[in-house]
Amino acid sequence: MQKQYTINFKILSLEPDNYHLIIKGKIGKNPIRMILDTGASHTCFDMNFIEELAQEVEIEDNQGMNVGVGSSDFESKLSTIHELKIGRLKIDSYPIVLIDFHHINFAYRVMKLPEIQGVLGSDFFVQYNAVIDYPQKELRLTV
Repeated sequence: MQKQYTINFKILSLEPDNYHLIIKGKIGKNPIRMILDTGASHTCFDMNFIEELAQEVEIEDNQGMNVGVGSSDFESKLSTIHELKIGRLKIDSYPIVLIDFHHINFAYRVMKLPEIQGVLGSDFFVQYNAVIDYPQKELRLTV
């Protein structure tokens, strides 16, 4: 039998007609803020933040090609999170890509907004049959 999870998110207005959908979660006991990004191929986390949690994650070099909108090439690493919590959903092992979020968090600091640690990408949305309900500000997942 499938189980459904409903997680609330906030719509953050960065400037007119420019929004980020923000969701909270945890890696182990560490609180995190993530952007919901259906255009991101993979779920990514800030490399520096994850390296600080080295006792809770394993990190390896990424030999594949990195492609991102607005950039040609960038360094990335691979890791697996061993206790990702989003709402009431607990994931024991989830593969992620690590990249430098400096440019994102710099912009957030300039706007006096709390930094983010991750981006939930389409890999996550497909795996958990996600439905983003904008009027209700809910992310619905089916496991």
